Amino acid sequence: MELYEANRILRTVKAAISADGYKLPSSAETDGLLMLLGKLDIEKHLAPKIKHARAQAKQAKSAAAYARSCKLIYFFRALKAVETGLPDPVTAISMTMLHKSIVGDINDDAGKLRACDASTDGNAHTDPKYISGSLKSIIAKMNEIPAAPTTAKDDFAGYLSHYMRELIILHPFESCSEFTVRIFIFLFCKMKGFALGYHRATPPVVKAAEQKAFATDDVTPLYAVFTECLSYDHKKPEPEKPTAPRTRREVAKDLCRPTRKKETQQAEQPQQQPEKTKSETQKQKDKDAAKKEKDAAKKEAANDDVIKRAVRLQQKISKLNEQLTELIKPLDGKDEN
Repeated sequence: MELYEANRILRTVKAAISADGYKLPSSAETDGLLMLLGKLDIEKHLAPKIKHARAQAKQAKSAAAYARSCKLIYFFRALKAVETGLPDPVTAISMTMLHKSIVGDINDDAGKLRACDASTDGNAHTDPKYISGSLKSIIAKMNEIPAAPTTAKDDFAGYLSHYMRELIILHPFESCSEFTVRIFIFLFCKMKGFALGYHRATPPVVKAAEQKAFATDDVTPLYAVFTECLSYDHKKPEPEKPTAPRTRREVAKDLCRPTRKKETQQAEQPQQQPEKTKSETQKQKDKDAAKKEKDAAKKEAANDDVIKRAVRLQQKISKLNEQLTELIKPLDGKDEN
């Protein structure tokens, strides 16, 4: 990944998690950038942090420290999820898998839709029994939005603010739902040919726009945020590598020159080679066939010799049996007397 793209992703994910009131340490930004550039092993880096967070979960006094540890892990997992991207088209399973990849190290309910009632500032979210069907319906409508450049940026911001409000009201997960929805919207924009930079608006402005859309159904502040943060996702073409100038000798080889006698002889020789090789292969085949015939004749002769020897032995055995019977007959007569 290029440094420019990695820095843009880092700032966007940082702004998305900062909207929940979490201040990211500067060391985490450096580690996140190294991870996106492929110079840091995320699993080895997060292993001690996950172990520490699970230890803090067992202590009732360290709730704030546990929350900070979780947010740090969510940040790195979100960077990894953004690097992977979403399938096209998006489904409800895509969002649940995104939630599982972000919070799966800590939360037991990772990837599971909310099963309990939830409210924010006294306003209730969607009833749990309607979450599954509503989520499928919302994402199916989002897939119908044409990608850029068919859809203009302002029109896409209008669609996005409407569906973002529905997802906020839905509140599909018990933990880390707001952050997961922001990352999902960011990835959806990327899939549709837009770049969403949450860092272009301050975290309090983003959070206030979401709260107003949820509490009063007014999406105007949310539309203003998306209009400011959206841009077309232009991918810079890779610069062509400069080629070295050709020498006179290389240019002369491409020019049409009259062929000399030596060149014609050399050109004819390769054409005659296949005939020679063909005759050689035919000779080799004939030799192999003759050898096989000789081997077969030898085997037949050996078999005949074995049969002849067996017949001779059988004849000798029969003669010996006759001689034995002649010798035994006088003895049999004496026994009778």
